[in-house]
Amino acid sequence: MFKLLPHRFKRIGLIIAPSGFFLWILMQIGWITEFSQFIGLSNPKILNVSSAILGFFSFLFGTYALAFSKEKIEDEMIKNIRLKSFQFAAFLQILFLIVGLAWIGFMKNPPRDSGLMLFFILAIFIFWIIYIIRFNYIIHIQIYKYEK
Repeated sequence: MFKLLPHRFKRIGLIIAPSGFFLWILMQIGWITEFSQFIGLSNPKILNVSSAILGFFSFLFGTYALAFSKEKIEDEMIKNIRLKSFQFAAFLQILFLIVGLAWIGFMKNPPRDSGLMLFFILAIFIFWIIYIIRFNYIIHIQIYKYEK
C-alpha cells in the first residue's frame, strides 16, 4: 500500500507550491532578467535558468506534498473521496487532452516543440491541481456545510 506523508506536509505544500509558481511566472515575464541586469550580472541566463528550475521543482514538490499528505483524521470516507477525486481529475485531464489536441490539429500554425512540451506539462499539472482543489473542497467545505 502507498504510504501518505504526515499531515504537516500539507502546510509545507501550501507555502512551497505558490511560491514556486510565482518564481516561475516572474522568470517567464522577464523580471528575473531585469533584476539580474539591475544588480550588474553580465550573463542573466544563469539566473534565469536557475529560477526556472527552482520554481518548477518547488511547484512540483508543493503539489506533491498537497496531494499526498494525510488528513488529521484519515478514515474510509477520506480514502473514498481521495479515489473519487483522482477519477474526476483523470476524466478532466483526458477531456483536456482530447480537446487540446483536436484544437492543435485544426490550427493553421500549430505550436512547435516547446509549445507542445508546455501543453503536455500543463496537462499533467491540470490533473494534480484539479485533484487537490476537488479533494480539499469536498473535505473542508462540502462536508463542513453538511455537518452544520
